[in-house]
Amino acid sequence: MSSRETLHLLLLTHTQNEAESIVSLLRNSGSATRAHQIESLADLNEQLQEKSWDLLLAYPQIGDIRYEEILHLIKRLNKDLPVILLNDEVDAMQMEGCIRKGACSMVPVDESNLLLLVIQRELRHLRSRRDVRMLEVRLRDAEKRGQSLLESSRDPVAYIHDGMHVYANKAYLDLFGYPSVEDLEGMPIMDMLDTAAQSEFKQFLKTLQQDSNQRLEFSSTGINGKGQPFAMRMSFAPASYADEECTQVVINTSSGNADLEEKLREINSRDLLTGLYNKPFLIGQLEQAVDKAVMKDAHGGVLYINIDQFGKIKSNVGISHADTVIVEVAHALKARLSEQDTLARIGEDIFCCLRMDSDADAILKLAENLRDTIEHLLIEIGNRTVTATASIGVALISDTSSRPDDILQQAHHAADEVRKEADTIRGNGVHLFVAKEQHEEKHAQNLQKTLTDAIRSNSFRLLFQPMISLRGDETEHYETLLRLKMPDGDELSAGQFFSDPSVSDELKRKIDRWVVLHTTKLLSEHRAKGHNTRMFINLCGASLADEALPGWIGVAINAANLPKGSVVFQFHEDDASRMLKQAQDFSHGLQEKGIPTALSRFGCALNPLHILKHLAVSYVKVDGSFTQELSNADAQKHLKELLTQLHEEEKLTIVPLVESATSVASLWQMGVHFIQGYYVQAPQSALSFDFSDDSEM
Repeated sequence: MSSRETLHLLLLTHTQNEAESIVSLLRNSGSATRAHQIESLADLNEQLQEKSWDLLLAYPQIGDIRYEEILHLIKRLNKDLPVILLNDEVDAMQMEGCIRKGACSMVPVDESNLLLLVIQRELRHLRSRRDVRMLEVRLRDAEKRGQSLLESSRDPVAYIHDGMHVYANKAYLDLFGYPSVEDLEGMPIMDMLDTAAQSEFKQFLKTLQQDSNQRLEFSSTGINGKGQPFAMRMSFAPASYADEECTQVVINTSSGNADLEEKLREINSRDLLTGLYNKPFLIGQLEQAVDKAVMKDAHGGVLYINIDQFGKIKSNVGISHADTVIVEVAHALKARLSEQDTLARIGEDIFCCLRMDSDADAILKLAENLRDTIEHLLIEIGNRTVTATASIGVALISDTSSRPDDILQQAHHAADEVRKEADTIRGNGVHLFVAKEQHEEKHAQNLQKTLTDAIRSNSFRLLFQPMISLRGDETEHYETLLRLKMPDGDELSAGQFFSDPSVSDELKRKIDRWVVLHTTKLLSEHRAKGHNTRMFINLCGASLADEALPGWIGVAINAANLPKGSVVFQFHEDDASRMLKQAQDFSHGLQEKGIPTALSRFGCALNPLHILKHLAVSYVKVDGSFTQELSNADAQKHLKELLTQLHEEEKLTIVPLVESATSVASLWQMGVHFIQGYYVQAPQSALSFDFSDDSEM
């Protein structure tokens, strides 16, 4: 959205007075509103093509103008214009029908507070959509400029992944005697070095792989395109290329210079809006500070500076002017700090300052000075003056500090505590983090403790739900499901506690490993009784990021004396979409060990088949919503098309939540390989399903 103070509004109401009443409501809420009353569809067509509008409020029908025609015209002109319908009375079915046709909502006209909330929500959504489009344009421009910089650079630059080249600029190709990037793709960077230097470089790569976020240099001897050795210094830094994380390598020869390296390093460490350092750079500096504190008894602190009520500021001044507020605050903060301080912007309205070699009193005094600076800052925006305040949380760094992320979290918590104090309820204060003052929600404390205790006492409950084959596979198939009995008597599913934000990723990984160990043990005992059984084990998103997990799984399966194909590891499409690189590495890592994987809850992403192409999965379980909508002809057609595409990719398909014989018949016609659900059997505590009777299903 083009940020601006004025809300441009289109209205279709019965009378001019009604339109003016709505405009008055918006203006009284703080929105400078410019409205136009629609007189006809021709008038609307003219307005849409001549100007950019933010919102349209309309009754379902005024005269011969119906809201369906309005929605059709907006769609035909390809306009992003939210439409909110007004009516004297609103029922659920009527609202559902309007939303299905493209309206955002329907609101009773006399519910002014509700109408205002819905309007504000849709404007936030519109701003977000416009922001995304603007950022996409800026990203493409930045990528083009970055690519141009690389191509025109006289210094050799390459990108590597797992020690293999994925890109190199012309200077790099010329240096090592390769005619094109295609000739270099997939070639180990080890081959660029003199044979005598390769052993030492191999050890260096291991160090780099252990901590890919650090910047390292390696001096060695390279072999140029003529086969001649030359001295070079290789600089390695974390980067991304073609949306993939990799490592950037810059070669400096004896005749070269480090200008490009320094420029790239500077670009990678800066926030584009303010020119301050960014969060990755701050984390790197914080890591060094913690190391120094632990190893050399240094001390200092972190200031977490959160602008108060920034959402309201942004709503009042608009997004681009909100950026002006951020920039002015950044400049004011920077002016009050020394060159030894590290000032970074780590969030939209959040700054962070790292100061070392200062005691607690000095850091608190600094925090108070910065708070006062922001409070008295006058920001000119057009003919308006904007002011702001900030809540500042302080966390100290000492020899007891261990994890940089924990220190940042402590400072964040302290900033939140500012608003809980009686005299600073709206912020504009400073708070020092003290360990005993860190209070988590009771639920979070209880859940964390209950889960940890469940691992120690082996008190989780495993259930097993069978899957039956519709294609004659005689292997017994089960899925392992996890349950947790709570102290109050309730039982939580794995999905409930894995989705709880209070549960740490580390604990989630421990739970997954517990499930793997106990399931493989039970499966081994079951197979020893003569059953040819295959078990599906679910893994959470946190486990996909555990690089050591594939190797550990291989050891666990071997320890249980299970054949490799008897256990299938299953993860969600949503996790794979968010963590595509990790999911790709995980699935391929298990594939190399002969262990199959499955993708569950499939088909709800915008482009699910694109995700699938990156994964080495053997099974695909579609999302349960497809089963629940089988009675709908369009939904059934969609599912059939999706399954056809999966079968063309030679994937074994599973459909869950099957509850009727009618569903089974439809799914069999679609070529589904396996079905699962209460029609087959509810989850049970034992592997007791009689697969010999599945022909009667």
